Amino acid sequence: MSSRDKEEERKFLLQCIAVYRELPALWKVKTDDYSNRGKKDLAYEKLLAKYRERFENATKEDVKKKFNALRTNFRKELKKVNDSNKSGAGTEELYESTLWYYDAMSFLQDQETPAMSRSTLGDQNVSKHAFIVNYK
Repeated sequence: MSSRDKEEERKFLLQCIAVYRELPALWKVKTDDYSNRGKKDLAYEKLLAKYRERFENATKEDVKKKFNALRTNFRKELKKVNDSNKSGAGTEELYESTLWYYDAMSFLQDQETPAMSRSTLGDQNVSKHAFIVNYK
């Protein structure tokens, strides 16, 4: 692939990412649309229509695979950036992503941050202890 073709493909994928951003049913986990299969299918059809402008024979599965790969790479870069910020490194040592579409997908940052989990271990110990006390 020539550098011109590569640059054209990158521009096209940035356009696809912009379309993806406008379809929160595909990426915004905390919305009702994300769980609505019908709305998700419609959103994939819109994204597929855009994707077929360059890849005429693309299928819904092709689009899903492509965006899964884009998100996976974005997630890895985001982790590197966040880990660098947490490490206490000096400003000149902070990791800056060189992923060419990192900024375009930055709208996903809050979707990629794991939710805080709540431990129920303490509750289990209390009930187990209470059972033992009552058993004696």
